[in-house]
Amino acid sequence: METAQILQLASLLTLPQLQVAEVLSLRAEGTRQRDLARALGVAPDDPALVAALGALHAAGLAWPDEREPEWIRTVQLHQVLANSYGFGRAAEHEMTYLPLDLLQRVAYELGAPVGRDHQRLVREIGAVLADPDRVREQFRQAPAAAQAILLRLAVGEPFYSDAQDLLALRTSRRGTPLRWAVHRGLLVFNGYYGNAVAMPSEVGAALRPDFRAPFDTAPPAPPSIAIGAEHIDRAGAAAARAALASVVTLLEECGRTPVPILKAGGIGLREVRKLARLIESDEEGVRFWLTVAGMNGLIGITGDRVAPSAEFDDWLKLDPAEQFGRLLDGWFRMPAAPLLLDGRPALVGSEHDENSATLRVTLAAVLASLRGGRGAAGPEGLAAMLAYLRPLVAGDAAEAAPMTRALWREYELMGVGARYAPTSLCHALAAGDHARLESTLREFLPPAQDSVLLQSDLTAIATGTPSASLSALLDLAADRESRGGGSTWRFTESSVRRAFDAGSTADELLARIRAAAAGGRVPQPLEYMVADLGRKHGVVRVRTVGSVLRSEDVALLGEIRRVRSLARLELTELAPTVLSSALTPAETLAALRAAGYAPAGENPDGTIAFERPTRHRAPHRAIEDPDDDE
Repeated sequence: METAQILQLASLLTLPQLQVAEVLSLRAEGTRQRDLARALGVAPDDPALVAALGALHAAGLAWPDEREPEWIRTVQLHQVLANSYGFGRAAEHEMTYLPLDLLQRVAYELGAPVGRDHQRLVREIGAVLADPDRVREQFRQAPAAAQAILLRLAVGEPFYSDAQDLLALRTSRRGTPLRWAVHRGLLVFNGYYGNAVAMPSEVGAALRPDFRAPFDTAPPAPPSIAIGAEHIDRAGAAAARAALASVVTLLEECGRTPVPILKAGGIGLREVRKLARLIESDEEGVRFWLTVAGMNGLIGITGDRVAPSAEFDDWLKLDPAEQFGRLLDGWFRMPAAPLLLDGRPALVGSEHDENSATLRVTLAAVLASLRGGRGAAGPEGLAAMLAYLRPLVAGDAAEAAPMTRALWREYELMGVGARYAPTSLCHALAAGDHARLESTLREFLPPAQDSVLLQSDLTAIATGTPSASLSALLDLAADRESRGGGSTWRFTESSVRRAFDAGSTADELLARIRAAAAGGRVPQPLEYMVADLGRKHGVVRVRTVGSVLRSEDVALLGEIRRVRSLARLELTELAPTVLSSALTPAETLAALRAAGYAPAGENPDGTIAFERPTRHRAPHRAIEDPDDDE
């Protein structure tokens, strides 16, 4: 099994399971269950030990040997859980690069099979050292000076670096205490640690007097407080609706003005603050919603800017429950912790990314384990539970605290938790119950509204989530004043003109507003304003003109308008003596001359603009004599 896979599986172990795995990692070639139990201070048939071994077996990390059931074999746990309890590395690691003749000498002294296969020799030596009884027997046979050195390394640092003893080990032909221990594999001198010998973990675990590893079988019980379940779900539903509105508002704003990306990557703090002001949020919210949208494929990069993706338009057509379900699914397992990046650019990675998904999912299980209608007394209890359930990822309770606070804030923003208690969304996520999750989403986010209440003060109020088509109409013809659980727009002269500028007529706009109005009722002030502005709209028109042709010869201008080769000028009569051209003055002059006419440019005061050839000159600079040494 690859080291990365072992690490991934080990990251899912609870504290007692990890503690068992750490003891197993001390002996790479296996451990007898009675020796494992002795190290943990329990009986070999202790239910907690049996349960932990069962979990390791189910994960594929440890299993009983088929030929010798009392022995537990493992994957290379010593590669992932090295240096546990202050011991050195396993013999397999320490002896990998020893010369063949030395390995053969060690195998002979230990009574292991002696051969010429380097890897097999290392395994056979490791198997002997994995038996603490045989290690202690070798220790009892050791010279007193060697015993002193071995005990010193077993209870303290597993390295010995006395210069005089090491020099004697390398140069003396006579036996020395170090040489005796090295020839039996109780110490290893491989040059990896410089001028020092190392004690393998198998030896240290066998010789350390009364070695006991911690075995915490009882999970912490964080204090909880009573909170009405109906209050929790009400707060969660409000947060979910606000979350959906925040994402839509943020991405629509990015669609109007794509957000620049820093050269080093991510969206800078200045842009984050700007977006926060525009969508009436805070920097924390903007940072979080950008990441969630990115994880769901709703934003992309165009050039050096961030804008909504094409998928965003399809997502907008979904019902609110489906929209939020997509966001929830992408968020729950996303490998990012954006709220731990305070002060850094948004949309960049974090050193906690690889573990955040594991802890986010685990937090749901922690919250769901609370009794109905109760919440944790604070984040400290949640951190303690995360540290117990995922110690390799979270660390201890103090180390888990910052991540716990960041994840809890995510839970609040997503409506999955409120008041340190789980909402119905949290229970559904923890159980992996998709049917329950869909049902809860429909309760939290009812179907979108296709109608709006129009009032005489020119406001439009949607008490629920407006549909995409209703939002598009009102955002075009009115100015939005509020979002969230209820949205409010106000019709103004400038907003109605905006709809006319987009191509609507007064009759068309009133028909669309009437179709969206509750009961089909449009207040009279709104009808009057739309009709009045409709009559005025377009009375004065502005068109783009590249240049103007002027001549007192009306017949000549008429002839020029009929020349086919000049059709690309898109000539339009502005007055009997004036034509407009869509092209620039230079392009228009060139086209007329190519058609056989003799036009001239004109200055703003009406005089002819003469075209004098431009002659470029470089600034004077003295040319140095290449032979001049000065």
